[in-house]
Amino acid sequence: MNRVEIEERVIALISETMALPVEEMSDPATNLREDLGMDSMDFVDLLVDLERHLGHRVDRELLVDIRTVGQVVDLVDDLAARRAQADAAEAIR
Repeated sequence: MNRVEIEERVIALISETMALPVEEMSDPATNLREDLGMDSMDFVDLLVDLERHLGHRVDRELLVDIRTVGQVVDLVDDLAARRAQADAAEAIR
């Protein structure tokens, strides 16, 4: 999955979690709490959706400093890259 696909999927997940139109979060600087009104329960719902999408658990510590849509995209992109590297390393063995 490339960066654009990850961004589209993350925005769709946030849109579903918050029941808001995708257009409200098209700017990566959109603040999850201040601009979208995301509370701690919404964040947990998003985390569960991300874990389901990624196919593995996400360390909650990674989410502590997440504030914007762009930061969620960066996190998922990084986790996907790590997963791809781990899968490639496993395939070589």
